[in-house]
Amino acid sequence: MCGPSFVWRFPMTRILLSVRAAGAEDSRHDQKWVEVADADVIRRTIAQSLGGSHQEGAQDWCVLAYEGLPDFGPHPDLDELLAWLDAVDEYGPAFEALWATGAFGRVLQAAEAFADSYQGTYADAASWASHTLALLGHRIDAQTDLDAYARASVAKGRVRLMPAVDGGIHVFWND
Repeated sequence: MCGPSFVWRFPMTRILLSVRAAGAEDSRHDQKWVEVADADVIRRTIAQSLGGSHQEGAQDWCVLAYEGLPDFGPHPDLDELLAWLDAVDEYGPAFEALWATGAFGRVLQAAEAFADSYQGTYADAASWASHTLALLGHRIDAQTDLDAYARASVAKGRVRLMPAVDGGIHVFWND
């Protein structure tokens, strides 16, 4: 089986914002959970909480916790958060697995790498090898060692296999 057999829906995604209370001279902060759906809505929520006290470049807000999102740190680029959600919505758990490797600094870089290298989600390495060899026009018979082909492809650096959350593997070319 190649590719996901379901429609991916990510769980509720929200952030716990800590925003300096409007007009507060001390270090008092208001905390509130904000759903991550639109960067402009989050920016307005921050601006309204800050009132007229916000100065450009001031760090009057931070994210204390993430729900349904990876940790983007205390002062995330809100557009990056939304790009991550878009990529997960488009590519599903396989993109999350690639992002979790930590090999990418920006979501768009990871999405481009994903689009260029993702080969599918398979039950196991032998399933991937069978599919790939068939696409290449190789005859597969009882003598074909599919597991050996998959191991050799990984050892030679041609592909990367990542475990899928619900079982199976995600396969990526390393080109």
